[in-house]
Amino acid sequence: MLQLLGPSGSIIASYLIKAIGYLTLVGLAVFFYRLYQSRMLYRRVRDEHGIPMMPHSFLFGHLLVLAKVTMKYKIPRDGNGQWMFHHLQLEYPEIANKGIIYMDVWPVGYPMIAVYHPEMMAQFTQEHSLPKYWAMSQVEFKPFTGGEDLVTIDGPEWKIARTMFNPGFSVRNLLSLVPDMIEEVLVFREQFRKAASAGEVVKLEDCTTSVTVDVIGRAVLGTRLQTQVKENRLMATMRSQLKLIYLELNFGKLLNPMVPLKHWIYNRIIKNELVPYILNTAQNYEKIEGPKTIVALALKSYVEETRDYSARENIPADFIDRLVKHIKIFMFAGHDTTATTLAYIYYLLGKHPDKAAKLRAEHDEVLGPNVAAAADIIRADPTLLNKMPYSIAFLKETLRLFPPVGGSIRQSSPGHFLTHPKTGVRYPTYGFMIHSSVTTLLRDPDYWPDAGSFIPERFMVRDEKDPLYPFKNAWRPFEMGPRNCIGQELVSVEIRLILALTAREFEIEGAYPKDAPSWMGDQAYQVTDPEVGVATAHIKDRLPARIKFRQ
Repeated sequence: MLQLLGPSGSIIASYLIKAIGYLTLVGLAVFFYRLYQSRMLYRRVRDEHGIPMMPHSFLFGHLLVLAKVTMKYKIPRDGNGQWMFHHLQLEYPEIANKGIIYMDVWPVGYPMIAVYHPEMMAQFTQEHSLPKYWAMSQVEFKPFTGGEDLVTIDGPEWKIARTMFNPGFSVRNLLSLVPDMIEEVLVFREQFRKAASAGEVVKLEDCTTSVTVDVIGRAVLGTRLQTQVKENRLMATMRSQLKLIYLELNFGKLLNPMVPLKHWIYNRIIKNELVPYILNTAQNYEKIEGPKTIVALALKSYVEETRDYSARENIPADFIDRLVKHIKIFMFAGHDTTATTLAYIYYLLGKHPDKAAKLRAEHDEVLGPNVAAAADIIRADPTLLNKMPYSIAFLKETLRLFPPVGGSIRQSSPGHFLTHPKTGVRYPTYGFMIHSSVTTLLRDPDYWPDAGSFIPERFMVRDEKDPLYPFKNAWRPFEMGPRNCIGQELVSVEIRLILALTAREFEIEGAYPKDAPSWMGDQAYQVTDPEVGVATAHIKDRLPARIKFRQ
C-alpha cells in the first residue's frame, strides 16, 4: 500500500500513523489522570473523614459493586436506573442507614452522593437550595434547550423566570383553564369507549401520553394540538429530539457525527412551530376573552416588568428564544411524567377494587350519580375538583410507589457539608453530584409503615400520632423547597379531571402475558424507555391493558 502511494505518500502515511499514536497516548494519559482524580476523591473522603463506604476498587470504583447488586437482585436490563439506589440500601443497610452512600461510577457517570435521609435532603433543597448540577445545563439538556430552561438555570435568572411563570401555574389560573381541558379529556374518553367496544389490548401509556400532550398544549399555548387523533409536527419533532438526549454514557449517541446536525434541525423546526403562537399571543393577549394561558400570563408579566406596552408588537428576539426554551421543557415535562403517573393510576384502580370503589364513591358524592352529566357540572364549577381529597390521596400514593423522577441533583461549593440530624456526622459534598434518592425514600419502611402496600388513606390521616401519618419531608416526588416542580398543581388538577370523567365509566385490566417478566413483584415495573430517550421512568411495554365498560 505504501509503495502505491509513492515516496511522498509513504512519508504522509508515516506521519499520520505517528500522529494517531501520539493522540492515543494523550487520550490514555487523560483517561488515567481522570481515573486517578475520581478514585482519590473517594479515598480522601474515606481516609480523612472516616466515612464508611462500599467496597472500592481503584481500577473499577464501585462498578463491580453495581454489577454484583444487579445480579443478586436480578435487576432487568431495562429496569429504570433510579431503583439501583433502593437495592444498594438493601445490600448495604449499615451504610445507607447513616443517611448517605458515596458512589464512584466514573467513567460511566459523575462522582455521586446518594442521600437517603429526608432531613438531609432538606438541607440542600429547602434550607439552602444548592444550584443544579452543572452537567444538566452544560451536557444533558444543552442540545435541547441550550441549558437555558427553568429546570436547569440558576441564580437571578432562575428567579426572574420562576416569577414570570408562577401566575400561569397557580391553582386559580389552572382551574380557569379546566373548561378547555375538558374538550381534550372528552376526546380521550371517546378513545376509551372505542377500545372498550373493540375489546382490544391497547398500550395504555400511549393513550395517556396523547391526552396529556393535548392538555398541556391547551394550558401552555392555548391551542388544540390534537395528538389524540392525528400526528402533530411539533410533538413528533420534540419526541425525535428527546431520543437523542443521553443522561448516561452512550457511545452510540456521543460518537455519532449526525447527532449535532439533527439537534440543529429539530431546534429550528420546533422554534418555527412555536414562534407564531408566541407572537399571536403577544399581539392579542388583551383581546383574549376568559382565562389566560401560561404563555399569555408570562408575556403579560414581561410587558409589565419592562413597562414597555409597545413590546406587545415588538418582542425582542432574545426573549422569544428564551421563551421557546422554557416552553420546550414545559411541553416535555408537562406530559411525560404525567402520562406515566396517569397510566399507573388506572393500573392500580384495576388491582385494588376496594380503593377504586372509594374513589368512585367520592366522585358520586361531589358530582352526583349521573356520570354523563359530570363534564357539564365541572365545566360550570371547576372548583368542585378541590373537593376530592381521596382522589388526591390516590395520586399521592401512586407517586409514592411509582415516582417517574428519581430525585433532584445538585452541586455544592468548597467546604460544604451535609450533617446527619441525629448523629451529627458531617459529610463532605464538594466535587460530587448530590442526588436526593427520592425513589428509595418513598419505599423506606422507616418512614412509611407497610411501605410496599398501596394505601391512599395514609394521605388522609390528620392525627400526627397515627402511624400512617406521613413523616416530615418524606413525600417529595415533586421535590421540595424553592426549586420544587412548578407544574405540580397542573398535574393534580389534570389527573383529578381525567379521573372524574373516566373512572366511573371504565375498568382497566393489565394484559401482560402470563410468562411476562416480573420485577419487585410486578410485571408493570418501571423501565427506561428507549423511545423516550431521557431517564424518566416509564411502564414496562407501555402497559398493555384491556379497557372495559363498567357494569
